[in-house]
Parts: sequence; structure tokens; C-alpha cells
Amino acid sequence: MANESMPPASGADLERALEHYRDLAPKYDYATRRIDGVRAQAIDALRLQPGDVVLDAGCGTGFCFEMIQQAIGPGGRLIGIEPSPEMLARGRGRVADAGWKNVTLLNTSGEAARLPEAPDAILFSYAHDLLQSKAGLDNLFGQSRSGARIAACGSQLFPRWFAPGNWYMRWSHRGYITNFDSFDAPWRFLSGYLDDFIATRPWPGERYLVQGRLRKVGSSPRTRQSSGASE
Repeated sequence: MANESMPPASGADLERALEHYRDLAPKYDYATRRIDGVRAQAIDALRLQPGDVVLDAGCGTGFCFEMIQQAIGPGGRLIGIEPSPEMLARGRGRVADAGWKNVTLLNTSGEAARLPEAPDAILFSYAHDLLQSKAGLDNLFGQSRSGARIAACGSQLFPRWFAPGNWYMRWSHRGYITNFDSFDAPWRFLSGYLDDFIATRPWPGERYLVQGRLRKVGSSPRTRQSSGASE
């Protein structure tokens, strides 16, 4: 496993996130156990193959590592980026305990990351703040393979028919999210980079799963689709 130190943080939102996750790290896996299923669905959506290079963008404690490793095997490579040292320390512990030799963990933000290899697939699992950063997406996608498979999952506001529940969504996520822009559709920036874009919003609509392929430079966007809870 390779490790690199994080360059200086570049923005108030990142500083707030680092403060939040310093306290959250010891209890994060237990506190978020109810979202384990949608994380697994996002990994399935990547259609990983043995030998793939996978980027776990905002990898946190490394919860998704084992499922990714099962798909890519020892011939693949897993790259994880995470700005919180405390969260990443737990990810490093997972890697050490499992004895994986094909993992590179970078203590960095999406905006500052320098990837050691172009990924075939990228996972954004509950990485809301990163998905709201065009600079971060530009940086990561600029280092990725054309046509790379992309999947993202996370929380979002309830549809309009259950708008009163959205006070709870904002309150309950205040320790996890620092930028609530586009919390009604967190994939808004991401969709502009992808072909074959599909957004699924299972009932009652407070979670989402999106997938697609990184668009080739100069190509025209393909039809987008959506399914799930209605507005």
C-alpha cells in the first residue's frame, strides 16, 4: 500500500469537513450502517472486472474496499482518495488487516489529487461535497480513461410530496455535508460529464444511485434517463 501526505486544504468547505470527520471517524461505519445496501448497489453498477483500476473518490474509512477487491482481484488496482486523515487512517487499517498489496491511498482532496494511474471506473459513495466541486470533478476526470464507468450514490432531499421531511434531511446531514447546494439533485454537475446517464431514486426518494460513462472529449451527450420516486 502506498501513502502520500495531503497538500494544504483549499477552501472553507474542506476545512469544515475535516473538522466534522475528525470527530465522526471512530463511529462513522456504525452511524452509516443503514446505507450499506445502496453502496453495494453502486459498486455493482460499475460492472467491475478482474484487473480493473478503480478510484474510490472520497473513500472515507474504506467500507467499500472489500467489495471492490472481490471484483477486481489481485491483478486490479484500487486507488482511494480522502481528505480526512482520521477517516483515511481507518481505511489504511482495513488494507493492512486484509493484506492487500494493490491499494494506493492518497490523503488529498479531489481538487488536488494526482492519480498514479488512470482509472477504468470511479465510485462516488456518499461524497456529496466532492460532487458539488466542478474543480474536483474536472481534475479527477481529466486523469481518467475516456469512457470510464462512473457510479455515485448518496442522500438527497425528499420529493416535493414529502417536503416537510426535508428539514430532517438537512438537520441529520449537517455533520456530514458542508455544501448543501443541489441537495435536491446532487448529481447535477456529474451528469454533465456522462454518457448513458441513468438516475435511480428508490421510494421514498431520499437516496439516489446514478451511473454512466465518462464522455469522450468532443462527443455529443447521449440520452439521459431517470427512474424511481416521482417529484
